[in-house]
Amino acid sequence: MTLNSELATALIFLVFGVVAFVMGWGYGFGTLAALGSGAMPMLAGGGLFVLGIVQALRTSAAHRAGERLLSAFPRSEMRPLLIILAAVLAFGLLIEPLGLIPAVAALVAIAWFAEAGGRKREMLIVLAVVIVLIVAIFYFGLGIPFRLVGGWRL
Repeated sequence: MTLNSELATALIFLVFGVVAFVMGWGYGFGTLAALGSGAMPMLAGGGLFVLGIVQALRTSAAHRAGERLLSAFPRSEMRPLLIILAAVLAFGLLIEPLGLIPAVAALVAIAWFAEAGGRKREMLIVLAVVIVLIVAIFYFGLGIPFRLVGGWRL
């Protein structure tokens, strides 16, 4: 059985549902009269889990009925998927040692190559705009104390 988009959706719902439920369990549900801080994650996680079960059953029924299901990762879309994942990984690895601006620059520059035919001049414009917006929103607007470049803060 190949991993199709319907089955991938069911698995995502199941995994996130279980994770949310387990995390909420640690905070405690409380009572129906006074819900605890874990009630919302547990209810949302339970709902996601139920949706995952329903989706898995629908996928199984469709497979048994002979319906043709789309592949979750068509070969033509693997390159962009892997490039976007590499861009996010680079951001995560660079944010701490190098700071916000180099990490965002790496994210945008690597992700730019997910689409074939992108021009360098457009990338530089997008890169500058995204960096300005991210710094303005998260650093100045929300006051999140990121290091902007290495050990340098404004």
